[in-house]
Amino acid sequence: MKKSDMTYVLCTVFAAATSVFYCCTRWFYIPLPRYYPLEHVWKWAKEPGAPSQAWYGMQAFAFVCGGIATLVVYVVLKRMAQKKTELGPSEVRWLGVAATILIMVCMAYILIYEFCEWRVL
Repeated sequence: MKKSDMTYVLCTVFAAATSVFYCCTRWFYIPLPRYYPLEHVWKWAKEPGAPSQAWYGMQAFAFVCGGIATLVVYVVLKRMAQKKTELGPSEVRWLGVAATILIMVCMAYILIYEFCEWRVL
């Protein structure tokens, strides 16, 4: 696999995995640290009546999990190269199409969730 194809595949996997893991924080109610800007502290528990920002913890979780997923795909692609098996151009293209659709679905879910959560609609 050419280096440019490998970079394309890994970036595509990272973007799609990060999107999915961000949505997973909502789907599975994963407890993450929250930032309390008035107190300038991070806490695991949500305190009633105190404004907090959960977005930072959700982003960190999504980026770390997306990075781990990308690392796993990198190892798999390297092993495939050692065995002289590679992804063909059409497979790489379909991976990009599938990742784009997945990212768009995740973005739509996040947008709808945020609009409904904050009652903007």
